[in-house]
Amino acid sequence: MTVVQQFLRDFREWASIEHEIEAVALVGSHARDTARVDSDVDLVILTSSSSYLNDPSWVLRFGSISDVRNEDYGAVQSIRVHYADGLEVEFGFAASSWADTEPIDAGTAEVVAGGMVILLDKHGALAAIQSGLSQASHQSH
Repeated sequence: MTVVQQFLRDFREWASIEHEIEAVALVGSHARDTARVDSDVDLVILTSSSSYLNDPSWVLRFGSISDVRNEDYGAVQSIRVHYADGLEVEFGFAASSWADTEPIDAGTAEVVAGGMVILLDKHGALAAIQSGLSQASHQSH
């Protein structure tokens, strides 16, 4: 098992018992299977809680940290973590409205169309947007 696979397994296990986390998607190069050795792991985490951003001490459960930075992408607020073992993870937090299907936000559509693997979807929001985009893509052809 690779470092990334181990991390994803551990993160999914942890997120599944966190009551405030509604869904988790792997996006970007790892979701598209085009990741290089130095590619970061990009996650979109749907939650109504700001506690994960306000107190990021929870990131320590996934390893020793060499650097942590906050990043603002508008609808998504991220914590970028560089772990001592070389793994870089962008934990992107968004409200559940990020996955709204009526209408689908252009930024969300771009992220999902760029590759998304659902890791956790407690209420089906990610599956719904993935399905909605897939149907819209088929209808436009």
